[in-house]
Amino acid sequence: MTDAEILGAQPPEHAVIYRDGDAVGMLLPITSSIWEVHCGAAPAMRGKASLIAFRRLLSEFWADHPEVQELIGVMKSEHRAARLNALLLGFKHFLTHEIKWPDGISRITACYRLERT
Repeated sequence: MTDAEILGAQPPEHAVIYRDGDAVGMLLPITSSIWEVHCGAAPAMRGKASLIAFRRLLSEFWADHPEVQELIGVMKSEHRAARLNALLLGFKHFLTHEIKWPDGISRITACYRLERT
C-alpha cells in the first residue's frame, strides 16, 4: 500500500514521512518546536504490531528533530481506536472541541499532546 492509501489522503508536500513496513507516520510543522502527527497502518498491521512500529517511527522522528519539543495529534472524537492508540503511545488528552478540518467540514475533534521527555 502507498503512504496515501494508509493515511487516507495524499500527504502535503511539506510533510515529513516515516515508514516501518505498513505503518506510516506523517509529521507536519505547526511551529519550529511543535509538530502535528498522524499515524496509520494497513489493515494487516493493526494492533500490537502497529503500536510497536509507531513507537519506532516516533523515536526516529525525535532523534532526527531535536528542536521539536511537542507533538500534537488530532482525530475525530468518535475514532476510539485512534484515541486509544494515542494514549498507549504516551499522548495526553487536552481538548475535545468542534474544529474546522482542512476539507472545510467542522468535526468534534479530540486533541492529544506528547512532550519530549
